[in-house]
Amino acid sequence: MGVHCGECGGYNQTPHDVFLAWFGDVLKVLKEMEVGFGIWEFSGAFGVLNSGRKDVEYEDWYGEKLDRKYLELLQKQI
Repeated sequence: MGVHCGECGGYNQTPHDVFLAWFGDVLKVLKEMEVGFGIWEFSGAFGVLNSGRKDVEYEDWYGEKLDRKYLELLQKQI
């Protein structure tokens, strides 16, 4: 039977570098344990897009504010 960790992520008031380090560790453990995951939301306070974090250098992605570092962290888990 498979296991899934749903609705994971970090609130946008958490410092970005702290969030990336912590969530990177979480994702590493999930991958090692072969546990699937889903982020809380794709766009919004917990998302890769339009998170509203004040300490992120956003990239424009079709009019959306993309957190490239967060996206790349997720892509490492694929």
